[in-house]
Amino acid sequence: MRPRSLLAWAVLAVSSPTLLAAQGDIRLALGGGISMPIRAYSDVADKGWLGTASLTYFPGASAGLGFRLEGLYARHGLSVASGNQTELGGTANAVFQFGARRSPNRFYVFAGGGYIRTRTSGPSFGTISSTDPALNAGAGFCFGAKAFGLFAEARYLGVYTSGTKPQFTPLTVGISFGGL
Repeated sequence: MRPRSLLAWAVLAVSSPTLLAAQGDIRLALGGGISMPIRAYSDVADKGWLGTASLTYFPGASAGLGFRLEGLYARHGLSVASGNQTELGGTANAVFQFGARRSPNRFYVFAGGGYIRTRTSGPSFGTISSTDPALNAGAGFCFGAKAFGLFAEARYLGVYTSGTKPQFTPLTVGISFGGL
């Protein structure tokens, strides 16, 4: 092998991790937990459960600011009538993480908005559905290895409907894949 081609391969091998890290940090997370109604919504609905899936991107130039797309499904029993209410939707969030970028243990905060489809059903009133804007904000902690981690987070989620506004605080735990 020529000395120049050997030098080219050596430069490529040393710079590849740096070039890949410059492209950014992408994480996939799956979680579940409990959803507790608050304010006037707690008079209508009982505690329920929640499932989430999210994709978070931290650009290479940013040490802590990222973008997260998230889907969620929640289900609550109704306390005023026999029936249930489900929420299905998605949000787009800005995420800011504290601490060293390459550390697998991070505290983060997030906030954003999206749309949630609320479906209320019961034997006495049938099914009522609507899709409405929603806002959410929260904080969490991720810990574990660099490519695999566990997370726990809490948030406020409010759906802006014309009737009783579903407002709840999900407590979620789960796993995340990817990242640095």
